[in-house]
Amino acid sequence: MKSLFFIPVYNQVQELPGLLTELAATDLPCDTLLFLNNGSNDGSEELIHACGFPWLDVPSNRGIGHGFIVAIDWALAQGYEVFGALAGNGKMLPTEMHRVLDPILQGEADYVTGSRFLSGGSSPNLPRFRERSIPVVNRFVQALTGVRLTDATCGYRAFRLDLLRRARFAWHAPWLDGYGFEYYLYAKVLLARSIRWKEVPITMRYPPPGHRYSKIKPLVGWYDMLKPWVVARFDGRGFAEG
Repeated sequence: MKSLFFIPVYNQVQELPGLLTELAATDLPCDTLLFLNNGSNDGSEELIHACGFPWLDVPSNRGIGHGFIVAIDWALAQGYEVFGALAGNGKMLPTEMHRVLDPILQGEADYVTGSRFLSGGSSPNLPRFRERSIPVVNRFVQALTGVRLTDATCGYRAFRLDLLRRARFAWHAPWLDGYGFEYYLYAKVLLARSIRWKEVPITMRYPPPGHRYSKIKPLVGWYDMLKPWVVARFDGRGFAEG
């Protein structure tokens, strides 16, 4: 299956050089690595344009979900069958991409997401707030879907694009432009029951205490992350049979 991983970037000129160095030193298991400049204006856009990998430009930052949608539309038009995401902030290890991708290529799963809490995973410098809040989110997700996850918020993921071809829900809806897209699709996968999904151990590394580790805005950002699970549970839309 033809696979693509995309890397969304928004104003990450400090983290991006290190990530580019790691990518250049890694034998990547995907067919294509696609950068998406999500409206950066701090010099990140210049690094992306000169990186040697394919890239797309979004003129203004409408949210990470919009970046996903733009990249997925491009991947579908180019005939890719598997789509993955790797953060542009350097938290995820390119050397672990195969952990997320292999179960799909080997026919074991249709949707795979990473977990820093499974045996073999880790989360150096995990902030105390995240350490306490992620288990709460896991219980929230279990209450809505009936599925017990170890790490509902990890963004290291890959899935078969056929899922979106079969989607009966409006995955281009503007309300998904923020954090909604990733979690709405994930919720639909878990609720479908017939779709094979899997968590795999990965590393999520954080900067030392005192440094910025997230662009998620307090309250508003977490609302945007939790709302999609509720909507997915009650809107009555799923996937056509494969």
